Amino acid sequence: MKKTLNLIARGVMIIFWLGVLAALFGLLPGKLHAVLPPFGMIVLLMHWAQVTMIRKGSMGHFEVTRQEFWQIIIFGVFAADSLRERLKEITNKPRE
Repeated sequence: MKKTLNLIARGVMIIFWLGVLAALFGLLPGKLHAVLPPFGMIVLLMHWAQVTMIRKGSMGHFEVTRQEFWQIIIFGVFAADSLRERLKEITNKPRE
């Protein structure tokens, strides 16, 4: 069930980004072409902040790959499952 919801959420994000691109080219009706690009920038900044925090939190333990970086930029939290598991392993390790 979790994977299904994650795939649906990723699909919604793809539709959102396609809408932002369409809005940039003026292909959407009404005021959508004026509203979606600012929302896209807000989402992009939030995803960038998220990947920056993940990179800082994992520094010294593992490196975020280029593919993981772009997946988080596009899909946000819905792409961070594998990274979340690796971060949980780090926090659950006994201190030396």
